[in-house]
Amino acid sequence: MKKSSRSRIGAAAAGALAITLMSAFAAAPALGAGAATVHVHHKALPLSSIRPSSPMKAIGATPGTATLAPNSVVKVESENWAGYVASVGTTTFRFVAANFYVPQLDCRGVTNPNGAFSAHWVGLDGFRATSSTLEQVGLVAGCENSTTPVLAPFWQMLPLGPRFPSIAVHPGDAISMHVFFNPSDHRFTVSFSDLTDGLSFTATRSCPSGVSCRRNSAEAISEAPFDTSTSAFLPLADFGAAAFDNVMITNTTGTHHGGLQSSFWNTHQITQAAGSNTNPDLTGAFLPEGTILDVPTPLFDQNTYLNYWQPANAG
Repeated sequence: MKKSSRSRIGAAAAGALAITLMSAFAAAPALGAGAATVHVHHKALPLSSIRPSSPMKAIGATPGTATLAPNSVVKVESENWAGYVASVGTTTFRFVAANFYVPQLDCRGVTNPNGAFSAHWVGLDGFRATSSTLEQVGLVAGCENSTTPVLAPFWQMLPLGPRFPSIAVHPGDAISMHVFFNPSDHRFTVSFSDLTDGLSFTATRSCPSGVSCRRNSAEAISEAPFDTSTSAFLPLADFGAAAFDNVMITNTTGTHHGGLQSSFWNTHQITQAAGSNTNPDLTGAFLPEGTILDVPTPLFDQNTYLNYWQPANAG
């Protein structure tokens, strides 16, 4: 049965995280009267012009690959990613999964001609400095303008472009998503299921021709998508808080299973911050370098967290 109420996460949600993620949604305040009805079609900027993800663009030193103390967390800043990554040495991964809760967008203040967008996904690859591939599945959540939200599930096998299956989702929906690599046939399966409405899609593909999908990282990320029409990041849409729950990871041999924080791999906590003339605000004007755009909470129970959109994105 479909939910009768789908609410926006507010600032109080972080305190409720230690109880349960769903209680955070239940306690959150509703979005004000300025909210608009959600549409799944996009007009101002075609979805074909949006790259929901690109490899992480680190600010400062590239994260190392050396093994750290068990269960340690390394803080990293990036121009496009926010969230958590598992990666260590020569370890490779075959599985990453998470539950995700569709945020309610607030499009008020969006005057950039190409709108404002965010992408929320799980995936393998894309974290290391040498990575040019990324196998992922998730949701684009954005605003065509100040009145028209967009919610579009997607999957992508970088360097190939994204695919947008025709599935309607709604704010508050519980989503299950995973990426699985089969060592037997060397193919990837991506899966997206709306647990609230019962809609889903699955796709199985090989690594794109001409590249190597090394699978040396697994991640759960919110980010500012890339606009191929302008070759720049898009403004980060106001999604309030994006909730990732029960993130689970398995290495290629199947000998190690765990959450984002584990004694088997390093954990990297990534905050999104503006680079030098790379990250625009909701009007399209570039934000000052170092402006904090998207911040993940500390991990709860090693596998649950929220990403918080920062008001600085409004300029």
